Amino acid sequence: MPADSRIAPDDVPALAAEAIQRIDAVLGRLTDTDRDAFWASVRKCYNTPYNDPKPRPLPRAPEVERTAPEQVLPGAGADGSQGAVLSAALAAIPMPAGFAPEAHAV
Repeated sequence: MPADSRIAPDDVPALAAEAIQRIDAVLGRLTDTDRDAFWASVRKCYNTPYNDPKPRPLPRAPEVERTAPEQVLPGAGADGSQGAVLSAALAAIPMPAGFAPEAHAV
């Protein structure tokens, strides 16, 4: 569906050339390489199709087979909980002076 425009189709080439000239004037402070990169990105944006790309399969992490029972870290509770180990690990993290530990983190 064409967009409504007040620009006559015959005026488009002249207006486009004027726009390019104005943009190039602003880009004059850039190197030729940077200016070429700018125009390449503009061409890519306008030439990219509007359809969604075809889905591609995502890479999967290899499955790890667990043959041994999970190890309980030293210092864990009798029920296997790791609360004491986690508290000791968190206590080893240096904390800036203005921050107090939150109740749920101790």
